[in-house]
This record gives sequence, C-alpha cells and structure tokens, in this order.
Amino acid sequence: MNIRERFFPLLTTLCLVVLCSGLPFLWFVVRDRQLDTALWQLPASGDALSAAGRQNAVARELYAWRQLDFSPDTVGTEMDLEEVRQDIQPYLTRLCNAGVWPDTFLAAANELLQQTTQCTTLREASGMTTYSFSTANPDRYLRLTVSDYGTLTAVHGNLGVQEGFVPSDAVKAYRTLLGLDGFADWEESTPRGYGTSAPCYSPDAQLYLTASLDRWYFSMSVTSMVPETYAGL
Repeated sequence: MNIRERFFPLLTTLCLVVLCSGLPFLWFVVRDRQLDTALWQLPASGDALSAAGRQNAVARELYAWRQLDFSPDTVGTEMDLEEVRQDIQPYLTRLCNAGVWPDTFLAAANELLQQTTQCTTLREASGMTTYSFSTANPDRYLRLTVSDYGTLTAVHGNLGVQEGFVPSDAVKAYRTLLGLDGFADWEESTPRGYGTSAPCYSPDAQLYLTASLDRWYFSMSVTSMVPETYAGL
C-alpha cells in the first residue's frame, strides 16, 4: 500500500469532520445576514426600531422577524420524547432560576414531561418552533415557543398548580430573563382577557410582554409590536 492509499481515507475523514463542524456556524452566519438585511435596509418610517432597540438582541431579533416577508406555512412533526425533554429542560430551569416560575411550577412541569404521552413541534416559517406536550389527562399540557436563536417567546399551559405564580411579578422576572430591563420606558397596560393578567409595553423596544393566570391556566409571551398597534389594543 503506497502513502496515498494509506492516508487518503484519513484525510477524507478529517475533511468531513471539519465540514460538519462548520455547518452550524455557516447556518448562523446566513441567519444573521438575513436578519441584518431586514433590520438595516428597511426604509425610514415611524415604525423603525429605536437606537436602543437596535442594540438589544431580543428586540432586534423579534423586530427583524416581524419585518421579514414570511409565508404563514407551518410544518408539524412528532418528536422523540427523550430528545425533546433534554432540549426543553434548560428553559424550564431558567424560568425557575429567574423567578418567573415558582418551584411548584418547575416540579409540576418536570412531572408532566415524565407523564407526556405525545410531543409535537410546530415549525413556523417566521423562525419560531412551538413544542407541545400532552398527557393522558386532556386538561394538563405545556407549550413553549422558541426562536431560532433560543429566545423563549411564549410559554403557556395547565400544570395543575397555581400557588406562587403572580402575573405582575412574573412579567417583570420574564423581562429580566430576556435581557430587557435596559429599556426605561416600560409602561403597564390595561389587563385583558380572563383571570389576572399583567401586560406591559416598551415603545423603544417595540415589545409587548404579558403574563396571566386564570385558575390553573397560565400564559406568558413577548411580541414585537409597533406603537400604533399597541395604541389600538
């Protein structure tokens, strides 16, 4: 066997390893370019994100997704339970560590994940993926929506507990978790819907946050929204 025959398989393997290692990086580069294009090449208008908003990762990301011309197409798939549990667990832990959730919610969520009989994901063209966990009890469920960049944009469900979850406290902790405390113009909004809710809005960030609780049903979300739309709520 000559030198070429001996080292060619090794070189081929090394090339494949380098290529596979670089693919995630290239994917994020493409995504960054797509978001930057949507954000920086838009014509000036009253809807333009403020300078402070452009400096904030979450405000900038959600604003860019809002501006991109995506079709409403979605793709739903059934996922491997164990794999999804491992992917979602860090988000649940962060919610508890940040004070968004009380310990009772984290314990109930972990129990629900263990009792989950089916998990489906709904992938939106706008870059959001919703994970839905269902159990044998139709009243118990958990849904989380995560962006391509890992931003937790929505969490809602029924975990069978409500003690310790105060919407007015939860929305502030959620705001901190997302890194949005740097905006000084947060204003409390008029509560909407059923139960107890605590919405707030920042014109500079163009973000609308809300947390609510209606018996055992809780919800939290962040949405990019122009001031005109917010004023019409």
